[in-house]
Amino acid sequence: MSSEEKQDNNKQGFAELSFANNKVFYFSSFALFGLWLVFCWQGLTTVVEIWYGNEIFNHGFFIVPGAFYLIYLKRFELLSKPIQTSPLALIVIIPALLLYVIGVAGDIQLFLHAATFTLLPALIWIIIGTQAAKTILFPLIFMLFSIPVGEQLIPYLQEIAADGSVALLRLTGVPLFRSGLYIEIPQGRFLVAEACSGVSFFIASFVIGSLYAYLNLVSVKRRTAFVIISLIFPILANIVRVYGIILIAYWTDMEHAAGADHLIYGWFFFAFVIVCLLGIGELLRDASVNKRSNDTKRLFEITTKKFTIAIVLVLFGCFYAWIEQLEPDIEKGDVRLLSSRLSSTKCSLPSFDLKPKFENPYKFVESSIEFKNQCVTFYEASFSGPESEMVNSLNRPFNEQYWSIVGTEVYETISGTTGHDFYIYRLSSPSGEIVYYTFWYEYFDRRFNSPISAKLYEISRRLTGNLGSESMVVVTSTDVSGIEALLVKLKLINKS
Repeated sequence: MSSEEKQDNNKQGFAELSFANNKVFYFSSFALFGLWLVFCWQGLTTVVEIWYGNEIFNHGFFIVPGAFYLIYLKRFELLSKPIQTSPLALIVIIPALLLYVIGVAGDIQLFLHAATFTLLPALIWIIIGTQAAKTILFPLIFMLFSIPVGEQLIPYLQEIAADGSVALLRLTGVPLFRSGLYIEIPQGRFLVAEACSGVSFFIASFVIGSLYAYLNLVSVKRRTAFVIISLIFPILANIVRVYGIILIAYWTDMEHAAGADHLIYGWFFFAFVIVCLLGIGELLRDASVNKRSNDTKRLFEITTKKFTIAIVLVLFGCFYAWIEQLEPDIEKGDVRLLSSRLSSTKCSLPSFDLKPKFENPYKFVESSIEFKNQCVTFYEASFSGPESEMVNSLNRPFNEQYWSIVGTEVYETISGTTGHDFYIYRLSSPSGEIVYYTFWYEYFDRRFNSPISAKLYEISRRLTGNLGSESMVVVTSTDVSGIEALLVKLKLINKS
């Protein structure tokens, strides 16, 4: 038996002895993780649905098991550190518990998931202590990749992909016309849709790049450089992918790279991108290979502070009781709609459907009004009933199947009577039609442009038990003056 094997056996023996003599550690660990499982059950069930139902986040199933495997690889170094309960982890646990309660109150799944997978590594930290946690710092942070976040980047990645591919197409002499996210060549029209944003490439590359940097690179500078490359490289590669698809369609008169072809090409291209990324990692890889230290380190006895564990158990109990006091399906009061001030008239609408998409509204009103030969459409969805949510990523102010925003900037701003600004955006259809729209959230007599501000205000009212009428309003017109005229009629702005 080699000296290295003897050393490993000795370390393993010390570990078994220490754990056998510390039953409090066992019971405390099982109690905390069992309580985490019960407390975060809503967050866990909803995150599994997202992992399973959204291919962007399928990797979420492997993150936590992968993190525990990384911890297993560091087991000997971990057990050579003093394992002592650390109350310092409470600086993470308490805000995470509060974030979870806010997530339940506002039905914000991002908060639920962020709190769930922040609590898990924080509980490990409080059990094993700060010195031991530093040894497995990356696996603990790696657990945060379980949070399904990143879809908010889709509009920006779409815009980047469209800008980059158009620049390359013009550079290679391909004639085109661009309208928003639509790119038209003589052979046909392409839409840089959400599936073409490359967000899957981006997230997967970030996860793989971070893991590769941890496992194969030693230098902090090289690790940082590789992670940055793993963020930039998929964006550039996706531009090339979109460009290549349109170029192939141009060369083959739409015989190839149309329909399902571009999805198949996308998967092959994604595999190629990962291979290239790992190749770049090999070029950055340190020449020296990490070797396990032969120095025998004494294993410290495990120390469990019962008072710290008791505090955590009490905190979980208090926050769980708070959650139980929140009634998610409470009736939110009388419904007061702006549409009650309008009388609808018939007028001609754009050739493509503009109607917004609202998820499970309590009440929906659509009105068409003509101002000086301009047709203005008014949509109002009330979310004042149970099981309906005003601020929801599924609520879209226009039909994205036929319309796309021309640029991401606000086209024009109109000041309201109560200090609220109405932001005007410009939309384009596949045929080049241009319409303008504005939207806002109504909560009693308060208005919000930002879904974040609206949600935070709703949460603050919810936590204090003061609920009220909620609605989302969308106004569209072929000209900005039509929107202004309707806002004047609603007495939301003062203009002659």
